[in-house]
Amino acid sequence: MSEKNKIIQIRITDINPDGNGVGRTDLGRVVFVPLTVPGDFCKVRIIKDNNNVLIGRPEQIIEPSPDRIVPECAVFNKCGGCSYGHISYEKEKQLKEETVRNAFKRIAGMEIKLNPLISVNSARYRNKVQYPVSTENGSLVFGYYARHSHRVVTHTSCLLQDDVFYNIAKDLVGIFNEMRFSSYDEESGKGLIRHIYLRKTRAGDVAVCVIINGDVLPGAESVSKKITEKHPQVKSFFVNVNKKHSNVILGEKNILISGQPFLTDMLCGKSFTLSPSSFFQVNSEAAEVLYNKAGEYAALAEGDILLDLYCGTGTIGLCIAGDSNPLCGVELVRDAVENAKKNAVINGRNPENTLFVCADAKDGIDECKKHIGKPNVIVVDPPRKGLDSSLIDEITKAAPERVVYISCNPATLARDAAIFCERGYVTIEATPVDLFPRTGHVECVVMMSRTKD
Repeated sequence: MSEKNKIIQIRITDINPDGNGVGRTDLGRVVFVPLTVPGDFCKVRIIKDNNNVLIGRPEQIIEPSPDRIVPECAVFNKCGGCSYGHISYEKEKQLKEETVRNAFKRIAGMEIKLNPLISVNSARYRNKVQYPVSTENGSLVFGYYARHSHRVVTHTSCLLQDDVFYNIAKDLVGIFNEMRFSSYDEESGKGLIRHIYLRKTRAGDVAVCVIINGDVLPGAESVSKKITEKHPQVKSFFVNVNKKHSNVILGEKNILISGQPFLTDMLCGKSFTLSPSSFFQVNSEAAEVLYNKAGEYAALAEGDILLDLYCGTGTIGLCIAGDSNPLCGVELVRDAVENAKKNAVINGRNPENTLFVCADAKDGIDECKKHIGKPNVIVVDPPRKGLDSSLIDEITKAAPERVVYISCNPATLARDAAIFCERGYVTIEATPVDLFPRTGHVECVVMMSRTKD
């Protein structure tokens, strides 16, 4: 019999990365309840019965958790950005640490040495924003996607980022409305303005990128001139062409309208050039901590060869390889590889012992052996889906002394660690780093060492 529309009372005992509290009915069925906190005792209406789990809506918080706080954000219950905005930050850090520990225990069957989660900030940390643009009451608006939808929630001050982003976007949309531009509609595939994408360096320089469903932004030079005059920190103005009928944000073509072709930012004392398509960690201060820990785990001796798979713009390899360490970086995105090559030159790397190649990660080991030599240490920083087992096979066959694995998904990290263990690599220790405070995401860096034959 369906439980839908029943009202029950439950204690919330856990929370998932989406910010949904987890409890159980008297019969042991799992219930997910949004906007609740571990420790809450709630009256909940069941709104969906999915056989395996129940989805509830909180009707009343009978006994609030001691870790519950009043959200500082006015649109917390609408916007899909901050899933942990109703929880104290101290509790959030504890939950994230437990997420990593439980993933290794449950998925990999490992009790690992887990260092305390490192946190360096909890607000105003984001160095980029991608605002979706929509139409409301006949005018263009911008904001953030609502939870589990593509409905735009407008907001004036996101606590995760600098207000300069909002101020620039507000003026841009004002100009677009004056010029009677249309917003892109995902269902029909029509309309011009899709997103406003802004990036800021630690020095305060800003790049503006307007993503359009078309070949040309009418009056682009005039728009750029108005924005740069009002906001002199804007050093680059791009138009990105994305005519695909999809929800992918960036297209493949970037058109520089005015200013510099790239920004330059600093990380771990190194300089990095950034184009609109370049991947760069959104929390620079926390990224430095993460990369320093990765360097500690790599423990490169003089002359050791470092292979950096999924290298992006070369940030990790360039940050942790010394001048005496030959470095090979492998990345599939061509623009990122070109940025990595520039970054190597800017940071004074010896071209005789530095190579960045555009190739699939599975080909990276052969490229490294062919041009640089057999790697002593391999660093991997894959997407959320983790590594293919075939790539893990190639890595372990190469027999590096250590593998340093950086991950934004504890579940796939634990899964892959178990495979590495089967192939002769033991997980020595792991350190979670909070690159994404107030969200359900947590980064983790792991050191694996080859067992003796």
